[in-house]
Amino acid sequence: MHKFIVIPTLSLSLLVLTQAHAQSITIIGGSSFARDCYTASNFVTHLNSASKTDIDNCNMAIQHGALKKRDLVATLVNRGILFASMEEYQRADKDYQKAIRLKPKSGEAFSNLGNLYFIDKDFISAINQYDKAISLETRKDHIIYYNRGMAWENLGDTGKAENDYRQAMKLLPDWTTPQVRLERMLERAKEPDNNG
Repeated sequence: MHKFIVIPTLSLSLLVLTQAHAQSITIIGGSSFARDCYTASNFVTHLNSASKTDIDNCNMAIQHGALKKRDLVATLVNRGILFASMEEYQRADKDYQKAIRLKPKSGEAFSNLGNLYFIDKDFISAINQYDKAISLETRKDHIIYYNRGMAWENLGDTGKAENDYRQAMKLLPDWTTPQVRLERMLERAKEPDNNG
């Protein structure tokens, strides 16, 4: 039986704190193309750079890898991350939707679909997808709470944003990004222009 482990990736936004964080899925077993696809999706979130070769590896895994269902779902999510990094959002959406059809309880697919809505500034739809991902109890809920917090913040609901940032900090206390984001948001809220 093949296992896969959900690994958080830091984000397409290490330099820009307004971008949602992606979650790739590790494939243990399956084809070498599937593992290469995972590796590329993991690195792309750090480097914000994907190539046609990375996509080709994913395609080979999907078309010829004889993957078990869960590895196919993981590869679709990982390829979706690559497409999103290349700003091919419709293709990313198609992969996430297919992953969800194959495995309706794929929290990572819902989380990454939420990221597409976030990028499109459709924060309500992003929050809906993050809610679904959280309800499925992914292994990296702290990332989803952080992303949802950013969506709430963009909608101007600092109370809900603060709650989500605090939940992200509670789930992964050593992760400082939510604390920094929360502090910046609270400082901005104190500025005279923001107090009406």
